[in-house]
Amino acid sequence: MLRNLCAAQVWCAVVVLVGATTPAQAYLGSFNTLLGDGYDVQSGFVYGDVSYYNAGQYGANAGGGPGPTQITADSGLWSVTGEVGGYFDNSTDRGNYTLGFPPYPAANPGNQIGAYIVGGHFGGRTDNYALALRNDQGSGPMTYDYLLDSFDFGGVAPASITTGVVEVGFYFCPNPGDAASISGLNDKFTMTFKDSSGNVGFQFGYDRDNLVTYRANPSTAWISTTITADQNFYDGVRFDIDLTNETFSFDYFDFTASSWTNIVTGAAMYQAMDDLSVLGWQLEDGILAGNLLGKNLFDDFSFGEPVPEPTSLALIALVGAIAVGFRRR
Repeated sequence: MLRNLCAAQVWCAVVVLVGATTPAQAYLGSFNTLLGDGYDVQSGFVYGDVSYYNAGQYGANAGGGPGPTQITADSGLWSVTGEVGGYFDNSTDRGNYTLGFPPYPAANPGNQIGAYIVGGHFGGRTDNYALALRNDQGSGPMTYDYLLDSFDFGGVAPASITTGVVEVGFYFCPNPGDAASISGLNDKFTMTFKDSSGNVGFQFGYDRDNLVTYRANPSTAWISTTITADQNFYDGVRFDIDLTNETFSFDYFDFTASSWTNIVTGAAMYQAMDDLSVLGWQLEDGILAGNLLGKNLFDDFSFGEPVPEPTSLALIALVGAIAVGFRRR
């Protein structure tokens, strides 16, 4: 029964597994309100958007501490980076709403629109909690940044991981195809992988018909795969981000076939990434199709620290042997 509701539960779980380590689920975990992932849908409140409270920064899996607690807009891990987001379609109205210090008014300010990201939303992949993206107003793309944290990488600061292969994967189920909702527009969702300096490595996305795409250079045309994402079940993606060789690889999981397919191997990044520190999120406007007001849901993120490369392991062993030799002398 739950599987048939994926049009009402969109599944996009990002799993970041690096090397052979066990992934740590934290800030971008399963968005489970009850298990302490640090997200709450807070239905009926403007500040239920992740940019208005300490989303992913409280609870047992996200550093502990109380929450949800309203914070100064965009001062947490999540921030609106464009004109649209946080329940507004322009930065002027949003700026007026957030004047002064929080808590901001919980009541509808009068010009609130359906453009937001909320966690703890029903319709999760492995439970009843997910991250929901909505932008059905037709007023421009909704853009956010999420800052990866040490909890995402099992206690290691993301900016300190500068070499090796970082494996990033996620599962997703978009809203139904709606290419005709906005004439002349084709893109729907884009995720951008960036480092702490803002360098863009590559992008993943899908269009309004849910055709899966990717590209390195954000200013060039998308490279289309032959895969249309399933709107009823959770498909998945996995990326190997090689920080040493400045390349990325892309594999796709088809839920129906229950199998992985390689899409590209060793593609050059657009810009060299010093680390993986930021995930950029963009949902285009006028996303209307489906019985959840066009919401696209994401779930079950996990991250891990890279395993040292064989040469590094050999060097560590050599240093250890020399140290033992000195102690014996």
